[in-house]
Amino acid sequence: MSWGWQEIVVAVILVCCIALIGRNIFHFFKKVKKKGNPCESCVSGCDLKRQLDKKRQECASKTLPPKKKCCG
Repeated sequence: MSWGWQEIVVAVILVCCIALIGRNIFHFFKKVKKKGNPCESCVSGCDLKRQLDKKRQECASKTLPPKKKCCG
């Protein structure tokens, strides 16, 4: 099986596209793990951002006041 130059170019382009998609997915989850804004690069409204903000507000309202230390 001999590969022509066109098949090699197509294969290189596909590998580059797959690598770029994988990199973007990795960076997305890295931002989420660091509690960053995963939708900062979104052009339009982002449902995920709205859900994340809503969840943060709910959690902030449910936090208990810190306990007083009895010894110290």
